[in-house]
Amino acid sequence: MSSHPDLAVFGSGAWGTALAMAWGRQGARVALWGHPAEAVRELAETRQHPRLPGAELPLTVTPVADPALAFQAPIWISALPTQVSPEVWRRLADTATTRPELMIHVSKGILQEGHRRLSEALGPILGIPIGVLSGPSFADEVAIDLPAAVVLALPEAIEEPRARQLQALLATPRLRLYLSRDVAGAELCGALKNVLSIAAGLQEALGLGNNARAALVTRGLAEMARLVERLGGKPETVMGLAGMGDLLLTTTGPQSRNRRFGEMIGRGLSPAQATASLGEQVVEGVFTTQAALALAAATGVDLPITREVARLLEGADPKEAVARLMQRSLKSE
Repeated sequence: MSSHPDLAVFGSGAWGTALAMAWGRQGARVALWGHPAEAVRELAETRQHPRLPGAELPLTVTPVADPALAFQAPIWISALPTQVSPEVWRRLADTATTRPELMIHVSKGILQEGHRRLSEALGPILGIPIGVLSGPSFADEVAIDLPAAVVLALPEAIEEPRARQLQALLATPRLRLYLSRDVAGAELCGALKNVLSIAAGLQEALGLGNNARAALVTRGLAEMARLVERLGGKPETVMGLAGMGDLLLTTTGPQSRNRRFGEMIGRGLSPAQATASLGEQVVEGVFTTQAALALAAATGVDLPITREVARLLEGADPKEAVARLMQRSLKSE
């Protein structure tokens, strides 16, 4: 890359790489920072990511192990796993001599430490506003240029004209962006749907049928709405792409890691065995389950599906979990 990048993506996992591909195809010069250095070198040499078959890095995307080039970009995108993001950004912040006007993260989860959203944790570390890009989007489909629509939620610190500019800059003909100001709602929806995805995998493994899937998705959405709204998110976010859209995708799409994890639990594997079967990939729904229950307890919100997922992770019988949900006291919708 002969000049400063237009964008920097920090995190060369499947999702970060897929986004770099999408923006690179439109001519943006993208610095893609990753770790370890050996994996970054392989990505630079092969131009292919092992978890994105059939997709090739555009020449405008430069994988880098040294963050110095990435720091030069005017817009930073954080695509790091949720639980390690604060620690990694503390280290990166110590070496960065400049800051962009804001950073946008694309991770979906709630931190175990303090049960905070990522924007709440990363803002103080970097001293800049933090936005989020979230919605129904499998990395493998974005990587091969299949169409998708997601939400770009930006804080009020970014004035409306600039927010519209950023929306236009990051949108592509195949990646449609809708602008929102509900950062909290978008982050919470992106995290909570992972818990419900584990439940959907369980439903599939037990062969409970389409009626049960419809009930799970609908009541799961209601459960999500109760907590999101109590924590300051907006109802329209829950009913939009970041909420209902992402929930529909992750509870039905075979690529969903959380859903596959739930299927394995339903077939009798332990959480450790299921994680090993997924190649030790991070299953954010596991972390989010306890965080969601803690937030619910602190705010007086009932999360019956999430509570049963927590019991499953502790070794409860899947069929008994279903029975408890079906035999709860009858209520009005």
